[in-house]
Amino acid sequence: MRDGEFMDKARAHNDTWRPWLEDALRDLGLKVTPGVGNFVLAGFAGGGGERADAAGAFLASRGVFVRNMAGYGLPHALRITVGGEAANHAVVAGLAAFLQETS
Repeated sequence: MRDGEFMDKARAHNDTWRPWLEDALRDLGLKVTPGVGNFVLAGFAGGGGERADAAGAFLASRGVFVRNMAGYGLPHALRITVGGEAANHAVVAGLAAFLQETS
């Protein structure tokens, strides 16, 4: 917190990539909860928590790791960290592939 330059860079990164990630996830048909932190909460309609669990497992099989939110009372949701450009594209591509395979 004392490193103002680092905080400014982190804030600028998130200000750029969080909206991009939110929009890309919405374009896939996922419900995105508005946020201001360094992660995005993406919700899956239908299937209770099973669909979110399956999406998380699918991503993990591709080396992309997200947090299942069932322990926080949100079994239908995944928490996705706002990463670098390549990581953000990888999570979107992985979810697109998952949704295509399971639709």
